[in-house]
Amino acid sequence: MSEPGAGSLAAPIETSAHVSDRTRARKPDRPWYVYAARLLPVATEAGRWVDLGCGQGEFLEQRGEGGGYGLDFWAGNARAAAKAGHPSVAGDLNHPLPFRDGSLDGVSLVEVIEHIVRAETLVEEIARVVRPGGWLVLTTPNVVHWTYRWRALTGHAPKQEGYHYRFFTSDRLERLLAERGFTLESRASFGKQAVLTRLARLAGGGRKRKVRYVVPTALESLLAQHFVWRLRRGDAEG
Repeated sequence: MSEPGAGSLAAPIETSAHVSDRTRARKPDRPWYVYAARLLPVATEAGRWVDLGCGQGEFLEQRGEGGGYGLDFWAGNARAAAKAGHPSVAGDLNHPLPFRDGSLDGVSLVEVIEHIVRAETLVEEIARVVRPGGWLVLTTPNVVHWTYRWRALTGHAPKQEGYHYRFFTSDRLERLLAERGFTLESRASFGKQAVLTRLARLAGGGRKRKVRYVVPTALESLLAQHFVWRLRRGDAEG
């Protein structure tokens, strides 16, 4: 796989004014990794791709055959991902991406866009670096899931307000992406089945056991806890 940028992924990982040298906890069992991995193109079609906000490479590991680069705000995470076999760099997604125009076949953005103040600018940057016809796999919480609606009705702020800076409905997210040339082509948005979850816990599954399922498209806005989408970048004229 050739380098997707100006050689930056082959360079040592260094901190700068725009990144931190911290490392976040490693959590490879986050459910959105599993559902997002369902939408990744097969290895022969994925081409050159980068996982933005890669953590320690947990999502990259969903591809057992390897492949893919990483970029993370925490330099310690980028080093850990690189040590695990995924070339990675440290960078701030509120700033331009360190890749050439049209140099990537795809990008994954898993539970990241809600943390980016300049989300529109980030999507513009992704559109710049992904070639026409390339792909984007994106996940983010659904702010109008029924539990969020109940919180609003009972006078509470959205979950993780202050940790998440941006909140999306399906219509708002799709419009943001479409305005920058991305067309939604596949979904694996998921929710939690409350009754089956309770039964599983009673059967000895433990307090953290949750039964999840892919939500039908028609009920996505109400029942999907997280949007999980694959999109395609339009041609140069689109």
